[in-house]
Amino acid sequence: MTTQNTNTADSSWTVFIEILSDEFTAKTGFGVYAHITPMDVNQAYQQYRLRNAPMRLFVREYVRHYV
Repeated sequence: MTTQNTNTADSSWTVFIEILSDEFTAKTGFGVYAHITPMDVNQAYQQYRLRNAPMRLFVREYVRHYV
């Protein structure tokens, strides 16, 4: 049971980073790590998990804050 939950969390983390990087690239031409630190990415992911919003919507709003 724990392994399945960990795999789901890992998958969600991976998808989050991909979407975040895609959004930064679309808006600025550069990926996520050109703008924010890995620690900021982790904090953004934690914020996303606390909110009840779709991932893409959260990421769009987050990137809009930086662009």
